[in-house]
Amino acid sequence: MTTCPHPERSGPADLLYAVRHGQSTGNAAFAAAEIDGTAVIPSDDMAISLTGLGERQAAAVGRWLAALGEDEAPDMVWCSPYLRAGQTWQIAERELGAAGRPLPCHRVDVRLRDRDRGQLKHLHPAVVRERFPGEPAKEARDTLRYRPPGGESFLDVAERLRGVLADVEADHRHRRVLIVAHDAVVLFFRQILERLTDADILAIAGIGLAGNGSITTWRRAAGGYRLLAYDDRSHLPG
Repeated sequence: MTTCPHPERSGPADLLYAVRHGQSTGNAAFAAAEIDGTAVIPSDDMAISLTGLGERQAAAVGRWLAALGEDEAPDMVWCSPYLRAGQTWQIAERELGAAGRPLPCHRVDVRLRDRDRGQLKHLHPAVVRERFPGEPAKEARDTLRYRPPGGESFLDVAERLRGVLADVEADHRHRRVLIVAHDAVVLFFRQILERLTDADILAIAGIGLAGNGSITTWRRAAGGYRLLAYDDRSHLPG
């Protein structure tokens, strides 16, 4: 992060935004595999890039941010180290600059990475059932605590995110913080910020995770944060 121009203020952030990266080549490949089972899904999670649609979604996020009032626009961005998240922010930042808006400070943090599914990474469920026949039943028994071979559980993700939020809370220079990351990150920020139970999180996930390019927003309230919008896609191209 470059030298911060923002003065020290009293109190932590008032507004938090979480953006899921735009559609990636991995997302597109997985969707194709759902249809015909033949698509090759990229295996290097760090290097998966955006598709053309993902780039358009990222630009739409940037225009949405550029339309915010001065007292709502983010003054700090925390970004996942994965390429697809970094590209999403770079494109959104370009839109902010084109609109003549001040650019926020920027930080990349490895704790915002996507969930590591270890040996099951990027494998279609049908392939998992074939190669690792005992794993689906283990996951079904305890979805949040299940740890794939060589990977991490959802609760492992939540634990590292608590560290991120502690750092956000300790930072009194930035009042409006944007996080650019992944669907699991958005989901477990919800659990932490809104003090949701495991059952609550499973119910939300059952309805649907945050979509590519979606925006989730919280505002500080008494004792924590209040959800203003989850998985908002109204700004995205049709």
